[in-house]
Amino acid sequence: MSLDKTKRIAKLLGLVFGLFLLLPACGSKSKTERMATVVDEVRAKYKANEDVSNEDQIFEAYDYFVKQKDYGNAAPAALYSGCVRQAKKEYESAMNCYKEADKYGRMVGDSVSAAFAQYYIGDLLNASGNEAEAITNYKAAAELWGDSLSRKAKCLNAVAMMNIVIDEYDSAFVYLDQALNLAQTTQDKVTEASVWNNYSVAYQLLDKYDAALNCLRKTLPLVDEKRRPIALLNLAKVYLALDERDSLEYYKTQMLNAIEEVESQPETQAAVYGFLIKDALAVGDYESAYQFEKQHEQVALDILGDQTQSSVLEIQKKYDFEAQANKHNRQMLSRQRLIIALTIVLIAALVLVTVLILNALKKKRIEAEINANLLELKKRNAQQQQERSKMKMQLEELQKQTDGKLKDEYLQKCHIIRCFEVLSRDRSNPIAFKDLEKSLFEGEDHWASFEVAFEGVHPGFIASVKEQYPDLSEMEFRYCLLSHFKLSRQEYADVLGCSVYNVDKIRASLNNKMKQNE
Repeated sequence: MSLDKTKRIAKLLGLVFGLFLLLPACGSKSKTERMATVVDEVRAKYKANEDVSNEDQIFEAYDYFVKQKDYGNAAPAALYSGCVRQAKKEYESAMNCYKEADKYGRMVGDSVSAAFAQYYIGDLLNASGNEAEAITNYKAAAELWGDSLSRKAKCLNAVAMMNIVIDEYDSAFVYLDQALNLAQTTQDKVTEASVWNNYSVAYQLLDKYDAALNCLRKTLPLVDEKRRPIALLNLAKVYLALDERDSLEYYKTQMLNAIEEVESQPETQAAVYGFLIKDALAVGDYESAYQFEKQHEQVALDILGDQTQSSVLEIQKKYDFEAQANKHNRQMLSRQRLIIALTIVLIAALVLVTVLILNALKKKRIEAEINANLLELKKRNAQQQQERSKMKMQLEELQKQTDGKLKDEYLQKCHIIRCFEVLSRDRSNPIAFKDLEKSLFEGEDHWASFEVAFEGVHPGFIASVKEQYPDLSEMEFRYCLLSHFKLSRQEYADVLGCSVYNVDKIRASLNNKMKQNE
């Protein structure tokens, strides 16, 4: 194979490979366009009031845009998926689609899709009898429309209608006034006609039939062929309530002719038959009333059949939802049990840690108290040691003082005894007596000391005297002891502490007692 041929084959393979890489991107772009076309087609049919119940491709478009995270296209796709679901009588699925449309619309700033979604949610709530909740969604839709006055007028008119249903007439008239002003400003005849019609309904419920007629006369020129039968029906109802047969027959005939010209909804047909029944009964035409009643029942059964089928679907969906909810609740219960178990373990751990901390704190507190007590004991021991040392020093000093005193007393006693011995040998020795007197007669107990010293020198003498002369007085006894020394009369007086005259009396008394005892 030549080199040029090889190059051509390689180049061809490169081109094929490049085309292969480009195919997915081209296919993806083509599918995006196809899905967007599906949404546009369903939108056009829905706005033209055509049947969209078989437009199932919108669901594929919705899923595709969500998976691609193309929320700008997902918002309208979700909105018209809800419209198709509602046309299929799948109201719960329709509600979910509308909620998704509102969510995606708000995410990307598509206020139109969000406003339509809120309005259609209000319609579903109104159909299910939740008028008070519907008011909230209609108000939200009105806010989302912003500068679109015609759309806002339609939303405010819906809010007014819900207030009429729940008997809030003051609020209803406020919103009707706002809606009428916006509709007239934008020359929206359809909305203006609906507002005048709602005015008439409110006035009829308040038994203000003249005002109701005035509003209905303003409604009639504004309605199109499709809504004309309803306006004529409302006029006929008012004249029936007023019992004005001529006007009643006129508008009844026009209403029946208008119904034949358009394909009316089953609900409108049921309302017409209900009116015809009342009209026949008012004039006593019971046969016609019976026929109208049969037709009314048939229409009612058709409506009820649709509602029953829808109810079955809703019950099944509710069952599926409850099954999912139960499964979720079981999972949540398991998680809660696990969380409770972990919480209990954590609480137990916290309690254990708290107990350990408290025990440690208590141990530290006890140790601190023990250390404080030991320190206090040490201080007390030191103080006691100091006190003992001080007491020891005091005792030693006292002992020294006592020893010195005893020594002095002993030496004094020895000195007294020596004095007595000297006086015993020489009773007239004046120096010895002076020393004796100095040693004995300084304290209060000098006579006791004298007797002790005398007894030491002359043992048994004192006892003998007291035994031989028991009636001696104290002064006579003392004179008797002093008589062992050769003392002058004045010395006797000085030692005894009396006068010389008393000394003589004591001596004379002592001599007499001694003579008597001989």
